[in-house]
Amino acid sequence: MKLTTAVNIPKSDFKLQHKNSITLIGSCFSQHIGNKLAHHKFKTNPNSFGTVFNPISIANNLHRLIKQERYNETDFYNYENKKIVNFNNQFSSFDINTSTALAEQNKELIQDITHFKTANTLIITFGTAWVYQLNETQHIVANCHKIPNTKFTKKLFSVEEIIIAYQPILEQLKHINIIFTVSPVRHSKDGLYENNLSKSTLHLAINQLTQQFKNCNYFPAYEIVIDELRDYRFYNDDLVHPTDLAVNYVWERFSECYFSEETQLLNTQINKIQTALNHKPFNPESEEYQKFLANTKNQISELTKNYSFLNF
Repeated sequence: MKLTTAVNIPKSDFKLQHKNSITLIGSCFSQHIGNKLAHHKFKTNPNSFGTVFNPISIANNLHRLIKQERYNETDFYNYENKKIVNFNNQFSSFDINTSTALAEQNKELIQDITHFKTANTLIITFGTAWVYQLNETQHIVANCHKIPNTKFTKKLFSVEEIIIAYQPILEQLKHINIIFTVSPVRHSKDGLYENNLSKSTLHLAINQLTQQFKNCNYFPAYEIVIDELRDYRFYNDDLVHPTDLAVNYVWERFSECYFSEETQLLNTQINKIQTALNHKPFNPESEEYQKFLANTKNQISELTKNYSFLNF
């Protein structure tokens, strides 16, 4: 008996490998898959931008990585002398010293820029086509930082506007593999109809971009959760965000698409070691646990001997 509609995912022509660098940017899927990749010892970026939902703010941050452009004081906004925010990313500070915030955020940004120079794969996740513009400057913000919505104007970006924003970026990134995804998280606060308009806009834009640029493809994380899993038991209590079980299932489908059999086998070995390293013993001083530690260290030694690019 067939109880679900399986999403057909053709295997990718290119494969992700542990020795290659991967940059992730955007909405929740990039965060979840980024955590999975990091757990399995892939070389991923720190992602100093945090969770960014709309494609325009993501594009602005990609321009920053490409141009190796650091923040300056004009990137920071002092909200009523209560907190300093950077509308380009997710992070804000109640320490209203702009110089301190600038130094801290540039330190993290430089790590992303350095990583991006060596990346051979870029994973971009769009969350919503709805954007918020700061009324004072007309700047499209990556995050409103809990500032009252009266300070912003909300608008739905069109397919054409998204394509125009990404064409010059993708022209400069033809030398790397690019994976587009759409976050399965529904922006229900916008309204369900409005959410569907948004997701449809994102899908149409990605479809045109992947047809135009041959190094770009689409991974159907959205369809896997919405259509294949299709049940509220795969959502957290807010009925919006996927559970760990759903994330793990999407990771399995992602692995089938982008990893070779050798890479999947290596992931299994790494996961076994990571599980052992995260184990919390009842008695850390016991002889049994000391043997367990020694065995784990031997496993790491053997694995890194064969795969010198792994870093535990």
